[in-house]
Amino acid sequence: MLKLYSSQFAPPAKGLPRAQPVSVSVLAVHSTHANAAAPTGPRVAHEWRHTQSRLLCRSAAPTAGGATSHASGAVPATVPPQLVPPTDPDAYCVCNWYHLTPVENPQEAVEVHRRFIEQMGLDIRGRIYISSQGMNCQYGGTLEHCTAYVEWVKQQPGFQNLRYTTWPSPEGHAFPKLRLKYKPNLISLAGGMEVMPITDPAARATPLEPAAWREMIAQAEDKKVVVLDVRNDYEWDAGHFVGAERPAEEVFAETPVGESEQEVPQPLLGKDPETPVMMYCTGGIRCDVYSTFLRRKGFKNLYTLEGGVQNYLRQEGSDHWKGSLFVFDARMAISANKDGDEGGPLPAAVPCQVCGSPDSQLPHVNCANIDCNELFIACAACKARLQGCCCEACMAAPRLLRPAKVDGGQYGAWGNYADRDEAGPVISTGRNREGRVARRARRRAALKEKRMGQIEEKLSRKKMVREAMARLEEVEAAQRDTAASSVEAGPRMACAQ
Repeated sequence: MLKLYSSQFAPPAKGLPRAQPVSVSVLAVHSTHANAAAPTGPRVAHEWRHTQSRLLCRSAAPTAGGATSHASGAVPATVPPQLVPPTDPDAYCVCNWYHLTPVENPQEAVEVHRRFIEQMGLDIRGRIYISSQGMNCQYGGTLEHCTAYVEWVKQQPGFQNLRYTTWPSPEGHAFPKLRLKYKPNLISLAGGMEVMPITDPAARATPLEPAAWREMIAQAEDKKVVVLDVRNDYEWDAGHFVGAERPAEEVFAETPVGESEQEVPQPLLGKDPETPVMMYCTGGIRCDVYSTFLRRKGFKNLYTLEGGVQNYLRQEGSDHWKGSLFVFDARMAISANKDGDEGGPLPAAVPCQVCGSPDSQLPHVNCANIDCNELFIACAACKARLQGCCCEACMAAPRLLRPAKVDGGQYGAWGNYADRDEAGPVISTGRNREGRVARRARRRAALKEKRMGQIEEKLSRKKMVREAMARLEEVEAAQRDTAASSVEAGPRMACAQ
């Protein structure tokens, strides 16, 4: 048992009462030697000490509400290595969690959390967002540092039932830096989410543990259940549950939230409010938030996947899942298959978006043309032929400074890829004083126009195919009529003779 005192590290802010000591249940392997040497690697400040034990995985401890254990021994044997919970305190990992609960003074809470991290010497990097409705976090570091922070958070008022998961990050830090900040909205959604009753569990969908989800989705087609993917469209391209339609919106922020009957996702248009709806996303927060909107629209039988897709793959394997899983860190994609992670490319759920080859590979690639930056999936041949660009036009772009990241990964600042003296004039090409937001909007408008052109071209080809098939059917029908007429004319001629 390990006791932490949050007030020991930072003075309480308004809305965050001084915490009492809390006993934290942890899985540990006790050393057989009283003077066992401390493990190598980074260590937190002296306040966080281990006494003759090595911490393994705090997320395995039972949580309130009957939460199932995530201990490594409970993980199915078919789960690939990148889904097995890490156990070495010095091993790098990614820690994912969110918790929806009222926070009285989120801006002050940000500073309390920042002081704790600094005074404990925690080397964690990633995204930690705090709002008046809770927290949303994806960050990485060593297992010891990651769990030290989340266990401290669990001692704060309203966060006692927080659930979290850890995932291996064998390449080290999965995020370049720590972004700890106040955000009015924990996720991006049109109109914001402050007016949504997301902190009220009764207003959200019914959560299903992975085993129950697997049982229900196996019968989805027979029982007319709608499987609703509330992620970005490019996440669906990497992998999705069987039966889930591709989101009509490019990004989740564009998901409908209007008052009219038509302001619902396309798979729900015209559906009876009693229709069962199974909602899923990567970690679970988008489903929880959006389910409050669908409740308000009248849908009564809403279900979400507890812990998101990552938790399902860890607990139940890849049954009813197609492709791989897109993740928002340096890994960009993880395998859902038993033998899918051997250091090579991962399979996607869609063909190559350049040539249509079925041999598409993950992770996604950002177009090497800075002014395009399109995120796309391609086969190995197209990646090599187009040198990391999404099309031949982008290969001739004036600001093609970045190297081709055909194996995925995050791009750095533009100036990192060329000498400053040489890069300056090129980087400034096409730039003006319109501002970052305006440039982003212009780039998205250009990408949308490009996609519309591709869609029109596909529709045109489909129309040509349909017309050709119609003409072929007409010819075949005429031939059948001619043959039938010949058969009928034969007996009449015989009778006449």
